Amino acid sequence: MATTTVSVTNYLAQTSVAYAGNNGTGLNQILTQKYLAFFQNSGFEAFYNYRRTGIPAFHAGPGTGNTGVIPKRWLYPSDESFYNEANLKAALTRQFTTGVDDVNNDLWINK
Repeated sequence: MATTTVSVTNYLAQTSVAYAGNNGTGLNQILTQKYLAFFQNSGFEAFYNYRRTGIPAFHAGPGTGNTGVIPKRWLYPSDESFYNEANLKAALTRQFTTGVDDVNNDLWINK
């Protein structure tokens, strides 16, 4: 089926598609579309934007392998605990109040 001006206009006129305007809902629409455009198309960029904004809202389940929670960060490489343990512990203490290398710790951008 060919795309026509009428089909595009009709699509954009739908309540579920129409831009909500310069407000929180409109921003949510833009960030959701950005996520969809980046998903499986731009490396980890979709994840980084989700992690930074929390949009789109996901309903995670047991398939995450992290007790139903989407991880916020990657762990430090395991070699760090073998070859650089003192500096790793110092860095974790500076970055996180728990001093633990945990994928669920908030990032510095979320504080």
